[in-house]
Amino acid sequence: MKTKARKSISSIALASLVLTMVTACSGNNDAGKSEASASPSPASGSSPASSSAQPEEKADPFGKIDPPIEVTAVRAAAPLKFENGETIENNGWTKLYENELGIKIKYQWISDQFEQKMNVTMVSGNLPDLMPLTGGQFKRLAESGQLADLSEALDKYGSDAVKEIYKKDGGLGLQSATYDGKLLALPWLGSYTDTAPLLWIRTDWLKKLNLPEPKSMEDVLKIADAFVNQDPDGNGKKDTYGLAANKDLFTDLFGLDGFFNSYHAYPKIWIKDASGNIAYGSIQPEMKTALAKLQELYKSGVIDREFAVNNTDKIGEAANAGKLGLTYSVHWLPLYLQAGKNQDPNMEWKPYRLQSIDDQPAQPRAIYAINTYYAVRKGMEHPEALVKLMNAAMRIWPEDKYPVSEIQVNGDVEKWKYRFVHNQNPTQNLDAYKRVNEAIEKNDESVLDPNTGEPNVYKNVKAYLGGDMNGWGYNGVFGAEGSQSIYAQYEKENAYKISEFMDSSTPTMTEKGVTLGKMELDTFTKIIMGGASVDTFDEFVANWKKLGGDEITKEVAASINK
Repeated sequence: MKTKARKSISSIALASLVLTMVTACSGNNDAGKSEASASPSPASGSSPASSSAQPEEKADPFGKIDPPIEVTAVRAAAPLKFENGETIENNGWTKLYENELGIKIKYQWISDQFEQKMNVTMVSGNLPDLMPLTGGQFKRLAESGQLADLSEALDKYGSDAVKEIYKKDGGLGLQSATYDGKLLALPWLGSYTDTAPLLWIRTDWLKKLNLPEPKSMEDVLKIADAFVNQDPDGNGKKDTYGLAANKDLFTDLFGLDGFFNSYHAYPKIWIKDASGNIAYGSIQPEMKTALAKLQELYKSGVIDREFAVNNTDKIGEAANAGKLGLTYSVHWLPLYLQAGKNQDPNMEWKPYRLQSIDDQPAQPRAIYAINTYYAVRKGMEHPEALVKLMNAAMRIWPEDKYPVSEIQVNGDVEKWKYRFVHNQNPTQNLDAYKRVNEAIEKNDESVLDPNTGEPNVYKNVKAYLGGDMNGWGYNGVFGAEGSQSIYAQYEKENAYKISEFMDSSTPTMTEKGVTLGKMELDTFTKIIMGGASVDTFDEFVANWKKLGGDEITKEVAASINK
């Protein structure tokens, strides 16, 4: 069902850019850190047909239950700030739920050890009406038949906004929450497009060395070599590097995911092999080919000899100091490198599509991790309650009735966290890119969504186009030729290689994943640095399979083929 998202500061960087006020700062917290919601609610104003000949009146997604109902829920005791006497049981959102939906929430428990506590609750059989679940918990309850089917509830009561959100990812999120044809949860969506690596090159160095832009992987390798051996910074010293390599190998910034993808290798995600079977990307033959090339690049000095101890911050310092010319990083790299641009106005980084080692297009890997599944206890009288709470989360409420200071943010008090249910637009940054550029082209801010960070992005991109270098980072992401423009191309062509597994873990992963991951990192690092032969890869594959990989593969396949 889902692959655990790698830790990065991307959610922090982007939350300030384009996340809507409704979903602001929601990030990709797992169920143990998110809010659960509980309640039932038929739409007021929707009356049953008096006879079979009369059509049923359309249900109101925001209809109030009358008389009001009380439902049970559980939630994590995440660090929350309160003011003005508010509590988790009494705040702007609880009032909104009661006043608008007729739903009163009663907690069975609140715990700072959510996952463990929820596991105990599942064993006890005393499930709340509504609950947030990890992928593993959802799978267990689904398989044991303890969850309500939400198919009809979503279809009948889902607001237009919620239904649209669940279409944005092509239905992948809802598919991950479906067992035996039944929709057993509403997933809190993430964004797979924003996880894909891009090729980033210092184009001012390209121009200085009179090098063409890359059109093949061979071009990329020539550029990387030139950036080491042809003195692109013009100081007469051989002190620049052609290709960034993070000690963790697979990271949002300065990782090597994109390099491997160019060789049709997909480390750290689950793919379908040539036979159509679920397989772990890191043990496929294409990995060996890519590792061999990386070993060559390290030996020739294209990769920093000290890469095995270089973390993101250290590489970032080198990049900002003008010592790095090529990297595989995600879309928000320019925001990270704004300091370097401020120091050297001539520094220019441009994103490119991944180039292929052969005549087959390179596909950027994309991780689609769904970390929270909101589910309803089977037998609950009104399962549409969950849908209504999701509707409320995705609605812009009138500020005269529900001020931002009461249900979103007031200073440093983040009141959106009081909600039970969260969701977000999985293509929010792509949407922002399109609208921002439309606004610039038409010189018309009215096309922007005022309930998101789009006006701020527009302001910064516009300022950059007017000569303000402080907007360079924003332009590098959302400008006409920014990183989101490449993502838009990939999305249009359906070119992403999306991980087949959307869950966080399996039992054997939990037990042996750390050990297998360390073995993988150590082996690959040694191969790249020449401390082990490329053939060591074959030994690694055999050991990975023997030490738990085969069992994990079976579990992943079973989870996907539910």
